[in-house]
Amino acid sequence: MEEKQRVLEMLQAGTVSLEEAEALLKALEEKPKGEARLLRVRIQATDEGKPVRIQLNLPLALAQMVEAFLPQEAKARLREKGVDLPAILQEVRTGVPEGKLVEVMAEEEGKPVEILVEVV
Repeated sequence: MEEKQRVLEMLQAGTVSLEEAEALLKALEEKPKGEARLLRVRIQATDEGKPVRIQLNLPLALAQMVEAFLPQEAKARLREKGVDLPAILQEVRTGVPEGKLVEVMAEEEGKPVEILVEVV
């Protein structure tokens, strides 16, 4: 129920269109019953010397919608780093086993950045 509320809040804030909200709600309803499966994204970096840590847990049903919301520039940067987002999302749709999907160690402006995407 919490995920549905988030989608409605995103709609109210104008973050997603009515059509996108409908697609997200439909994806949530199609979520298989039983074991909750999440796509966990962890990003660790530094900004002006301060550590930045982001952890995002997405139900797989919502994770499949992520690509539509990413700017083209972000998609291009992922491709440059060897991350094939469409292939990863296809794997998620076909039932990927638990574990690491992507692990990227890189530098942005001379500072280390670590990105981990896994299914839990």
